[in-house]
Amino acid sequence: RGPGRMVGASEPTEAQRAELRAKVGETCEQAAAAIGNADVLLLCTGAGFSADSGLAVYADVARIKPYADLGLRYHDICQPSWLHDKPELFWGFWGQCFNDYRNTAPHEGYEMVDRWADRRFRHSPVAAAIRERMLQMRLPSTQLGQPPAVAEQVGGAE
Repeated sequence: RGPGRMVGASEPTEAQRAELRAKVGETCEQAAAAIGNADVLLLCTGAGFSADSGLAVYADVARIKPYADLGLRYHDICQPSWLHDKPELFWGFWGQCFNDYRNTAPHEGYEMVDRWADRRFRHSPVAAAIRERMLQMRLPSTQLGQPPAVAEQVGGAE
């Protein structure tokens, strides 16, 4: 924290920080118990979780010469209009992101979450019921097969 920096709504005050530090063990025990008793786990992470595996973060993912030559940054390329206006740019960018994620070895945190899922959730009656419902609805499931990789020329000229 720099001098004169205001505390934001999502940033704890010094008193709140001290309380959080004092209760970290108890809070971790409560979180572990909640996960242990859960039927389903939805884990949401930020870009830093993937960056720890060596993947580019949002600020860097579009920092390559072809996009720089067009004066485009990440937020520019994320516009859905590219799918219609310039599909080769849309599919090139998102296809590369998809393939980067598919081809990058996950860090230990992913393996830990995978072990949790395998031990606690993947083989549970609730998971079986969800997979059965997805089959009935004909929805794709990564448990039923691997999603395809994006081809190099997807969205290119016809």
